[in-house]
Amino acid sequence: MTEMVRKITLSRAVRTMQDLFPLEYNFYPRSWILPEEFPLFVAEVRMMKDNDPSWKPTFIVKPDGGCQGDGIYLIKDPSDIRLTGSIQSRPAVVQEYICKPLLVDKLKFDIRLYVLLKSLEPLEIYIAKDGLSRFCTEPYQEPTLKNLHQVFMHLTNYSLNIHSGNFIHSDNVNTGSKRTFSSILCRLSSRGADVKKLWSDIISLVIKTIIALTPELKVYYQSDIPAGKPGPTCFQV
Repeated sequence: MTEMVRKITLSRAVRTMQDLFPLEYNFYPRSWILPEEFPLFVAEVRMMKDNDPSWKPTFIVKPDGGCQGDGIYLIKDPSDIRLTGSIQSRPAVVQEYICKPLLVDKLKFDIRLYVLLKSLEPLEIYIAKDGLSRFCTEPYQEPTLKNLHQVFMHLTNYSLNIHSGNFIHSDNVNTGSKRTFSSILCRLSSRGADVKKLWSDIISLVIKTIIALTPELKVYYQSDIPAGKPGPTCFQV
């Protein structure tokens, strides 16, 4: 699984499916792989801006093998990419940043779900009924040149926000900078959101993502565990 969770591998797999099934895979933001697609990134952004002068995008750059928010940064224009050395030695994915995220308590948050891939043939996927929501520690504002570098506002990683003076440790699942996903669903439900449809959409997104990765996963699996050899007796977390 290690190779699969790298951002470039995931991006390539999902983009292939977008070419084949654009309506089914419209949940994945526009993305480019650096450094190899840097000229394409520059050209496409320029063309889109020419077609729609009112379009004022923000992009997020994520190192391929990074974790815990390490090396992630926001830019307003392709010319802002830190090309000097780092992007050459550390490939990355650059994506269109969602500037109007759903907020709770005026804060940006993410959802960490737990998905068990039991088998590839047949494809069996299990999703835990609860997950984790990690919160930013600065009230969200749409990206501007002045706030692009405020990681506590834009990045939800616990490893970053734990260093914020606003980080709230709480034993209550409904408050604090780390909460259960079920508490978020209750909050959304009280605002009139259709939580059943939301869960259904999330499950669909998970299934489609794993389907996109399945061909490559099978190659890795078969090279590790040839036909006739006993399969694994445990799961990788």
